Amino acid sequence: MAILMLGFVSPIVASESVQEPPSCQMYRGDISVESLKQREFDLKDELLLSPSAGGDHCEIANIHYKLAHLLSDQQVSYLNSCIDHSEKAIHRDSHSGVGYFFKGLCLGRLGEIKGIWGSLNIIGPFRENMEAAVKINPAIDSGGPHRALGRLYFKLPGILGGDLKKSIDHLLKAVDYGPRYWENYFFLAESYFENRQYLLARTELQSAIEIASQPNDDPDSKTHTVEFQALMKKIEHNLH
Repeated sequence: MAILMLGFVSPIVASESVQEPPSCQMYRGDISVESLKQREFDLKDELLLSPSAGGDHCEIANIHYKLAHLLSDQQVSYLNSCIDHSEKAIHRDSHSGVGYFFKGLCLGRLGEIKGIWGSLNIIGPFRENMEAAVKINPAIDSGGPHRALGRLYFKLPGILGGDLKKSIDHLLKAVDYGPRYWENYFFLAESYFENRQYLLARTELQSAIEIASQPNDDPDSKTHTVEFQALMKKIEHNLH
């Protein structure tokens, strides 16, 4: 798994801790290429009509992050556009938590493409943007900023700043903000396992499995059965 793999951002946002600016919202529609492109077209049309008041750079950044996930042959282009629109959102309002969040996510995805040694210059900006998002609005996408930082500290080698304690601390906060978001529990289970806290790892993994088995708005939640089973097998092996 790539170093900055953070999970796919769901279309639904948990209850926010602060009110985001009206011009900085997340995409809440159907996750299909057709729907995403139609909404992108509408938003860009609004920006052309009223660059200063209309349109939502945050939502466009969110859409481009999703399109990069769905259209692998165009992912670099969409990720760079995501970063560009995130920066425009931040320039418009420096308290745009969603803007910092998606700038960080898209930098992280570019880091995945380059690999660990090719993405060293991305680690710092990724962390800085996520820390900014945590300070402004940690509840974005069910604890997304804390989840992203938790994965960063889990994936980084110790020599580059990896830290399982920091990973666990951030993921525990992500669970607080997103108690019905299965990735928070799964990533926490992985961090506990690597920290040799096997009983806690099993408990969190069981929570992830239970939540992912319920009807929800995450199209990826049912595709991780193999990962769940593999981690549970490793946990049980270490408990016996």
